[in-house]
Order: sequence, then C-alpha cells, then structure tokens
Amino acid sequence: MKAFRRLALALVAAALAFGAPAAGRAADAPLAVINLINLPSDNAAEVYYALELGYFKDAGLDVRITPMTNSGAVIAAIAGGGGDIGNSVVGSVADARGKGIPVLFIAPAGLADASSPTAALVTAKDSPIKQAADLTGKTVAVSGLNDLAYFATRAWIDAHGGNSSAVKYLELPFPTMAAAVTSHRVDAAYIVEPFYAVNESTLHLLARASEAVSMKYMATGWIASESWLQTHADLALRFGTAIHRTALWANAHHKESAAILLKYIKIDPAIAERMNRVPYAVALEPRLLQPAIDAAAKYTGQAPISANSLIWAPAK
Repeated sequence: MKAFRRLALALVAAALAFGAPAAGRAADAPLAVINLINLPSDNAAEVYYALELGYFKDAGLDVRITPMTNSGAVIAAIAGGGGDIGNSVVGSVADARGKGIPVLFIAPAGLADASSPTAALVTAKDSPIKQAADLTGKTVAVSGLNDLAYFATRAWIDAHGGNSSAVKYLELPFPTMAAAVTSHRVDAAYIVEPFYAVNESTLHLLARASEAVSMKYMATGWIASESWLQTHADLALRFGTAIHRTALWANAHHKESAAILLKYIKIDPAIAERMNRVPYAVALEPRLLQPAIDAAAKYTGQAPISANSLIWAPAK
C-alpha cells in the first residue's frame, strides 16, 4: 500500500509539471523518445488517443509504437531491452515476476468490467458446444498460453462443470481467431473487442469467461523493466501522467475515442459505435490487480503474490 501511495503522489506531482502545455516543457525543447510495445486492441488504445490528443507531446514525449500479439512476447521484449514500455495483462506479469523476470506496472490500462463486457468465449454458429463440459478434448484459441485469455477460459470451464485440464489450447492472434472458429480449425476462442464485434454475426457467444476471474478487475496495464526505471524514472512518471489524463478523457468520450480507434485498428465505423467499450482504470489499485494475479497463480502452479509487489514505487 505504501508503494501505491508513493506512486500516486509522484504522479500528482508529475501532473502539475507536465499535465498541460503551459506548465510543461519549453516549446522548443526536444521530445524524449519512448519505444512502446502495444497489443492492438481497445484494452491498450489509450496510447492512440494520447498521440492524437497531444497528451504525450504535452508531457515532452515522443512515443513510438510497435505492435505485438500477446503479453508474453511484450514482456520478453521489455525485459530484454527491445522496448521501453509495454502493455500486458496482469496475470502474465505476475507469472513473469514469479520466474524472476524484473518487470513492474507503471500505469493502469483496461478494466474487465461485467457492466461493459469486452471479451467473449465464442464458438461457431453451428457448433454443438453449448456448455463447459462440451469442451473436453476440444481446442480453444487463446492469445497466449500464460495470458488472461488462457487463465479466464480455464477459470470459466472449471467453474461451470467442465475440466479445463482436458482442453487443448492453441495460441493465436486476436485478429485471426474468428476465422479459425468459423472454419472449424479450432472449436472455440477467447476473443476481445473490437474483433468480437466485427465478427459477431458469424459467432455464437458461449460465455463471458472473464467474469470467472472477477466481476471487475484490472485486465491490462503498462509495464517497464526495473533496469529501465532506475535510469528513466522521470520519463515513466511523464508517461503515467499522460496515460492518467487520457483515461479520464477516454472514459468520458466514447464517440470521439471511437473515431481515433478507427484510424489505428481498421474496422467499420458502425461496428465501433455499437461495440462495448473498454473502461480504463485511473489508478494502480492493488485490489483491482489481485483477482487476475490469483487466477494466474492457480493455473501456473506458482504461489500467489501481493499486487503491491507488481507496482513500481518511485524513489522519494
């Protein structure tokens, strides 16, 4: 809890310094480059909004985005110096920390909230699979084998009369999942927005499996390696401030953010208007991280850890 409070206070201080153009850097000061690795989905779309709204520039940052397909790849890249900041699901970071990989959350991202579900466990329209037990011996596509999609799918199966250890799991990128399901290359898939809404007419909603983890929790967040944070604490604080500002804006401007999302993730405007939108967390609250951490521990065999141990605490 002390770490969380220290980070919150540091972000407030940074907001005062970098939150608006008039109070930030001089107009002719060079921007600091941040190489960012992103998961191209609504869960991590804050960076697109911050770029378009000029919030990163206000904070003195030149953020350059490289897409990747799953959290495991992002974590490996960040830990290996292949990027400065990345987006990852919480459970994958907990699993990585348990294996000694030194990455920490510096800012929150997407919330999984049952009131606005943005992930779905789906099958084909003509699939005979109607309940958890029907998945025995079947193949389910997930974004990563140590990712939220994997943990949530297993949690839902076990909670609803199935046996998740008797299911096969295949790693696929979210954009390819619907085609894999409808062509029967896989029997089911855990898919997220906007890819679910784009393909909803061809899919059958089996379950909102994310709710098996908790009805509301932090699904994704922004991470950096401990070694990078030791030498770039100022940049991390500036980034966190810009993300906080963006989350407040995005949560209140779904129509405007949808227009930006269309630019970066090519979907039909009509789809963007009707799909459920991801709400963004505005603080790294341990209570919102813990459900995903516990779900990951259950299916990785690692001992559960405290959410506080995953949150970066800037030096005083």
